[in-house]
Order: sequence, then C-alpha cells, then structure tokens
Amino acid sequence: MKTRLLAACAAALAFGWAGAAQAECTTSNNDFEDVYCAAKNYIDADNDLNAAYKKLATRLSTGEKSILKKSEAAWMKSRNGDCGKTDSDGYYVDLSCAVDSTRNRTQFLRDRAAECTAGQCDADKLAQSE
Repeated sequence: MKTRLLAACAAALAFGWAGAAQAECTTSNNDFEDVYCAAKNYIDADNDLNAAYKKLATRLSTGEKSILKKSEAAWMKSRNGDCGKTDSDGYYVDLSCAVDSTRNRTQFLRDRAAECTAGQCDADKLAQSE
C-alpha cells in the first residue's frame, strides 16, 4: 500500500486518535484507518530499532560505533530510496515497505548485539547496511 503522509496523520498520532484503529492495527475499516495503522506500526518498529541500536552501541568500542553509525546512515538512505518517492504531487512513503525494512534492520542489530555479547563482534558485519 502506497501511503501519502499528511499533516492530519501526524496530528492524529501526536494527539492520540480515539478510534478502532488505535487498538491493534491489524484490520481497519477505511483508507484513513489504513494510514493511521501503517503510521503507528512504523513508529512502533522505529522505536524497536532505536532500542536495538542503543543496546548494540553499548557493547562497541569507539571505532566500532563509528562503523555502525556509517552503516546505519547507509541503511537509512537505502530504506528511503526503496520505500519513498517524490513526484510532482509531493513525497510519498510506502509505510509497509518502511515497516518491513525497519524490522529487518532491527533483527540485524539484535544479531550483532548477540554476537558482541558472546565476544565475537565483527567490524565487517557491523559495516553492512543490508
């Protein structure tokens, strides 16, 4: 589903839209609820990603943190290119794509944290953006 991000969507998220979509966001009744749910799912996935990144960063040396920061920037650029587009009407985001990409990256970061905890941090793996 290609979804255009609108100010109304941001406002709904910021102020907590009270509707059926607020619960689980597994089903919806209309396109507006689809947008709300997709945005909520993305925010949840992004929060998980940030937590995984912070957990991994605590296990890294200064040099390894620099490598991870560069790979994260490359991943974000790739995600934005794969999941977003600009045309004459504006910028569009495929939130399903963004959620999937973010969840995949979160798992990647968790795998790296597990390796580092086991004493096997690998700078080559940390440098991967996919």
